[in-house]
Amino acid sequence: MLTDAEIVASLTASARAVPYPGEWLEPPFDGERQALVARDGGLSELRVDRESGRVFGIELASGAAQTIAPSPAALAVLGDAYADAVARSAGASEHELRVVEGALLAAVRVVAAELAEPEAFWSIAAEELGDGITADGPPSAATIVAAPADGPTVVVALPMLGLRQALAAEGLTLSGYAELLPSVSLNGGLAATLAGTAVPGAFRGGPAQVLVLPAGAGVSEAELAFPSLRLVVAFGGTDASAADLPAGVEFVVIDDPAPFAALAELVAERRASGWFDSRSPEASS
Repeated sequence: MLTDAEIVASLTASARAVPYPGEWLEPPFDGERQALVARDGGLSELRVDRESGRVFGIELASGAAQTIAPSPAALAVLGDAYADAVARSAGASEHELRVVEGALLAAVRVVAAELAEPEAFWSIAAEELGDGITADGPPSAATIVAAPADGPTVVVALPMLGLRQALAAEGLTLSGYAELLPSVSLNGGLAATLAGTAVPGAFRGGPAQVLVLPAGAGVSEAELAFPSLRLVVAFGGTDASAADLPAGVEFVVIDDPAPFAALAELVAERRASGWFDSRSPEASS
């Protein structure tokens, strides 16, 4: 059984270079059999199995778990591969980014082929690099287009992996859902993601007008005050109503077994009513 001392010694800077958006914890680690080593708020956790050494992630809302690395040592190898891919992606062309994506997946397969399967943590991380997205910092204005020209930019407070898993729970895929409601997942923290939508030319829909808070997601009053926000949507189990919402921002709770489908309908309804115009119906009346 791995002790806390053995685990923390194995979580080197290379291991912590993996694209996990949460905070790395310090010992003593919670968990007798599975040590909790990192947490992303109420969204996800990274754990190390004390017997096998397997490193795995858990999405807290759904309970879904998947292997990130077969051991902490392998996690360090993967972290080095990711850091190298990020360095190679700086200033790269679209074609070069796809080459970086393929090289990262190849390095992942050397560690364990199953880690590079579609929809797995590492295949998503590689795909994001191919799209010009890294685990730190706002998205690149040149590579991210998330909303149709005449529709609002929607930010969902989930990392890409969490968003895909949440959609899958409703029988939806990311590409299929994009036809209903193109959306932006977290790239770094929520504040950085919102700020990234305000980069001129980054999003066809302009700065974020819709913020979606899945169950367990947290938000600060400063983030709610993002200037272009017009609609804040909280899924059941999340409550932002206690925070002070700026004038002209609507707050809606969706308590539905298929919240993402209901979200697409809600945004379509508000869009048809003119809610996302430069001035709200109330302000212009």
